[in-house]
Amino acid sequence: MQAKILKGNEGSYLFFPEEKSSIISKSNYSIVYLTAKTDSKEKFVCKQFLPLLTPNQSARLKFFIETNIRLEHKGIAKIVDFIIEDGQVFIIQEYIYGLSLKDLIKSREYFDYRYNYFFYRIIAKFLDILSYFHSQNLCLCDVKPSNIMVCTSEDLEIDLKDPEVKLIDIELVKPSFKQAIPNYGGKSFSLMYASPEQILGFEELVGEHSDIFSTGLILYEAIAKETALNTSNPMFVKKIQTSVKLQKHYRFDEDLFKIIAKACVKPSFSLINKEQSEEEIKLAIIKSLSNRFQSAENFKTEILKLIL
Repeated sequence: MQAKILKGNEGSYLFFPEEKSSIISKSNYSIVYLTAKTDSKEKFVCKQFLPLLTPNQSARLKFFIETNIRLEHKGIAKIVDFIIEDGQVFIIQEYIYGLSLKDLIKSREYFDYRYNYFFYRIIAKFLDILSYFHSQNLCLCDVKPSNIMVCTSEDLEIDLKDPEVKLIDIELVKPSFKQAIPNYGGKSFSLMYASPEQILGFEELVGEHSDIFSTGLILYEAIAKETALNTSNPMFVKKIQTSVKLQKHYRFDEDLFKIIAKACVKPSFSLINKEQSEEEIKLAIIKSLSNRFQSAENFKTEILKLIL
């Protein structure tokens, strides 16, 4: 396999674009590779944005890069280099050693109730990261377990009492309560964790409350060991996610369920089996936002009460 070497401001990076084991993920307009610095052999992640980006995708990429550059938080996987070569754009990002929250939820090793506190701590640490984004008037818009990493030590051990948590993907970040830069042909948010306002297309209402809603669904899944939705059919997901109240899972006590329910308040429509006007839907969404946690910090405080 032929290696490719990229020269950046912080060093040179080597990866094998044709080797399957080097490819971490793909989307419609980017490929993510495992790469290494040529001198130190230190691992990094290389994200290659595919050529022929649309004007909207180019504008989105510019916003994404500028946002990354100004963010300073230990819980965010950092961009360490930015390279343009032969008209192609490459971003070199910190490599995170650990397991995704998605993997931890699926693992039978952590299925027992005694690990609930471990997952509470992970969510609390993640809410610290969310608080930082929200303080910058930014909304992640794609909060899901696969984007949350729990770091391991050199011997691959996880600190159950004080887990280190990092966010590895902020590709859909946007200013809170403002229209996003369109991302045609690129990455879209996950329906399984999206808020009602996202699914219904009210971009101007998508902000910190939306990230809180998604985090509530992740907390549900972390303890229930199954998603809050029992279907992956997009039509049913849209219906359930926008209007059907969450039901208490048998693995929840009352205190936990109250917290999840408050994080995941959905619009309530007064007229059944009648098509709502856009204004009626918007008003119902605004009311639901006022009934959720008003900040990630408030949400975190309630979770930590479960540990005390």
